[in-house]
Amino acid sequence: MNEGVLTAETAEITFSAGTFAGYWLTGILYMVLPIVAFFTIGRYSKAKYLPLIAGILAYFISTKLCDLTVWLLLFSAPYAVKVAIATEIVCFFEEPARWLAMKYPVSNIITPAAAVCYGIGHAGIECWMRGISTFRIIGYGQDLERYGIEHFTDGKTAENAETVINKLQKYADTGLFMGVLNTLDLIVAFGFHIALSMLIFRKMKEQNFLKRWLPLAVLLHYVMNALPGLVSFSGNMYLTSITSIITGLGIIALIYRLADGRECIDGILFPDITE
Repeated sequence: MNEGVLTAETAEITFSAGTFAGYWLTGILYMVLPIVAFFTIGRYSKAKYLPLIAGILAYFISTKLCDLTVWLLLFSAPYAVKVAIATEIVCFFEEPARWLAMKYPVSNIITPAAAVCYGIGHAGIECWMRGISTFRIIGYGQDLERYGIEHFTDGKTAENAETVINKLQKYADTGLFMGVLNTLDLIVAFGFHIALSMLIFRKMKEQNFLKRWLPLAVLLHYVMNALPGLVSFSGNMYLTSITSIITGLGIIALIYRLADGRECIDGILFPDITE
């Protein structure tokens, strides 16, 4: 690839101070939010480590099973297609895993607080993984400033270099406002997983759970993933993030009503002596 053309085409790729600030804000919150949530629940009720660990394990097992299923069914499909499909159908694996983790006594999820701890574990490990990815992007921006674009494109074919350049440009186009939106989206998504955990916990003993409430949990999770995904085809990052926030808040409000959220909160703030 012609180095002069490459330099001219990519001279505008820079991470502004606002872009760095947005990534730092999001990255730090990704890492801190699960810890703050766990110790906050511990102030009002017994924060349980076993449900927390169950949430982490259930997330890993369900997502890996999803990836394996997609890989087996679409063996010859491009990697990007596999990732996109796995992202859309992961809800069909995560919600049954959430139910199974709560159904069996080994995870000791017998109180609303324990169900919240499960949700913190499930959402928290996902937060940390995304936080690591966010700090990796910050590193890309620092390397871009320090070494230039050649640091990323040297030794690559023209096609691969163009792919790298487009990805860096996308990262650089994320400003401070987008970082704030991503932060709000993160908080809502975290609350969304806690709400789903509470819905499963509250409804799993009902006779029609497998016919009504588990499919509803899967559907709500699918909507949470699919709506922003559809909007993302518009190419507008702001609209995609806002759609995700509004969708998440709407689902949380619906679950609050279906699962008697007030009673759940009271069960956490005023736990029984036997908890």
